[in-house]
Amino acid sequence: MNSTTHPRSASGRAVVVMSVGLVLLLSATWVVSAHLVQHEPPDAVATGRSMLSCIGLALIALRSRSTITRSLSQLVRRPRVLLVSGILGVSAYSTASLSAIALVGASITNLIVAMVPTLTLVIGHIFLAHRHRPAAIAAVALTVVGAVVYALGSFHHKEVSPVVVVMGIGAGIIALCAASLYGLHYAHISRGHVPDDLLLGIFLFGTAGLLAMQAVSGRLPGLLSLPISAWLWLAVLGIAIYVPVYFLQHRLIHEKGAVFAATLSLAVPIVVRIENIALRQEPWPGPPEVIGMIVCLAGVAVIVRSGVRRGA
Repeated sequence: MNSTTHPRSASGRAVVVMSVGLVLLLSATWVVSAHLVQHEPPDAVATGRSMLSCIGLALIALRSRSTITRSLSQLVRRPRVLLVSGILGVSAYSTASLSAIALVGASITNLIVAMVPTLTLVIGHIFLAHRHRPAAIAAVALTVVGAVVYALGSFHHKEVSPVVVVMGIGAGIIALCAASLYGLHYAHISRGHVPDDLLLGIFLFGTAGLLAMQAVSGRLPGLLSLPISAWLWLAVLGIAIYVPVYFLQHRLIHEKGAVFAATLSLAVPIVVRIENIALRQEPWPGPPEVIGMIVCLAGVAVIVRSGVRRGA
């Protein structure tokens, strides 16, 4: 299969399996990332995770001559589009989202990032002439409303200065815009190509961007001085968890569109909460949270079952 061959579309059952797998794996990234940023700087976590994910993606690309040839061909022939994807989806989103969590906490960050499907839908409609069935728009709206209700119900305000709040909200908005634009951009550039072949180039450029930011800010020595225990956790996060996340996420964007993949991610905070309740690390949710969880998960179920048109 050459790099311009459109891979066989996944069946409906395969889409469901990939969707469930993606949500579960993303919930694992939350748990491990939360553990790491409690002890290490968020930018160092983002950079180290991305570096190790690159290694994992390179090892997978090296599994056969044809795979690595296609990946390198994309890197040589399409450096500009892969650079844009790397900056948006890796450098900007990783740094901004983890910085927002560190500055204003997960509640505010989740509330802002919950708008990713809506912003993706709006940008696609206004600038890319994407059209959607009313039922699909309603399902996305249902999911977003549920996610917002849940986020407000579980809201915990972090006591910080107004300046820090503004900085944190600003970082959250950057993460929101980066995620929306990245999904739409990747859905466009992956058309007619094997989606996996673009990943190595995207994450090489994205990791280079993160390392450049570390170097310019003078924090590169801090990354290199992370303890061995942190690097072991980063290896688990970057290779064992994030590499399969990237393959599933990008296959779903390629198959079903950016709005579909973004909507799935709204179920992740709820799954993490359920896991923490099962482990007795968090209390049972109150009525607003329960309502939000039910509405959000119902919306996700509708999206997975009926789908959103590919390319959206």
